[in-house]
Amino acid sequence: MPRHLCRRCHLHPNICVCDHCSAVPNQTPLTVLQHPSEVGRSKGTLRILEQCLTRLQVFVGETPAEFRQAGLGDNFPLAGTAVLFPGADSQALEEADLQGIHHWVLLDGTWRKAAKLLHLNRRIGELPRYHFAAPPPSRYVIRKAPGDHHLATAEAAGHLLQHLEPGLDTGPIHAAMAALVARQLAQIPAPLRERYR
Repeated sequence: MPRHLCRRCHLHPNICVCDHCSAVPNQTPLTVLQHPSEVGRSKGTLRILEQCLTRLQVFVGETPAEFRQAGLGDNFPLAGTAVLFPGADSQALEEADLQGIHHWVLLDGTWRKAAKLLHLNRRIGELPRYHFAAPPPSRYVIRKAPGDHHLATAEAAGHLLQHLEPGLDTGPIHAAMAALVARQLAQIPAPLRERYR
């Protein structure tokens, strides 16, 4: 008997969170470069942003050639664009003058693969980079991160937009994230569930 999958996210209803996603009318455009290994992952958070944000572009690839094939051409706006990703040469976003930045790039992948995206795509890697000096604690307990201050893609986007657009209600992103974690945890046998708390 075939499984009935959600028509929007193509996931099983037990882990689908589409019912928690609603529009977040962000004025600041975001572009996400997604590593191919993240496509279709049931624990991925990018699909939340795809359903919530009104100004979002997603390109899947690893190398410049793959991103060009996905539609990220040489006309990608570099002026006024910055990357949200921590590193030795990144600036604390909360303390920076961001007036000249009108467009943000986020990376979706494991931390190692996200760093590789920057390394392989020099045009993106040479853009100004920022990180959160004091991010909120991540609630994304279902996937391992290098440290407590690292956020999932949807969490990072939500926190970024809260900083850039203080009047914007990013609640739908956080609600969908909470639902994603709860539904994924519900699939884990009870004796093993506590290790994720």
